[in-house]
Amino acid sequence: MSHAQGLRLFIDANVLISAAWKDGSKVARLWQIPNVELITSNYVVAECKQNLPYTEQQIRLGQFLLEVRILQFERVPVLQNPPALPEKDQHVLAAAVLSRADFLVTGDRKHFGAWYGTRILGLRVEPPGRFPQILAEG
Repeated sequence: MSHAQGLRLFIDANVLISAAWKDGSKVARLWQIPNVELITSNYVVAECKQNLPYTEQQIRLGQFLLEVRILQFERVPVLQNPPALPEKDQHVLAAAVLSRADFLVTGDRKHFGAWYGTRILGLRVEPPGRFPQILAEG
């Protein structure tokens, strides 16, 4: 894994919401990492739209999504024998696995925090703020 070359990051709703919440958000730095593909799902995007109350936030979300590959699922994705997660988070992990992402980037410490820095079903789970350090480690 050299210089983030070809890395795929699956972005959870809380990361997109944090990026769009206010202009100049620190989370938005993820979009400035070169040679990284940002991925999410249509279900994550729907969750974001429900949780951003202001028009300017919706506009910022739309701008960020221009640079994100959005996987379209007709049905909520599920995994066989998934790890213990609340039902509302199962689709995030399933979509991340199905996208063949290298990382699941989530700020959801309550449900994913125990996996920060570890691999689960082939994904490394990390909070968005750790990426400068992770990429420097190569």
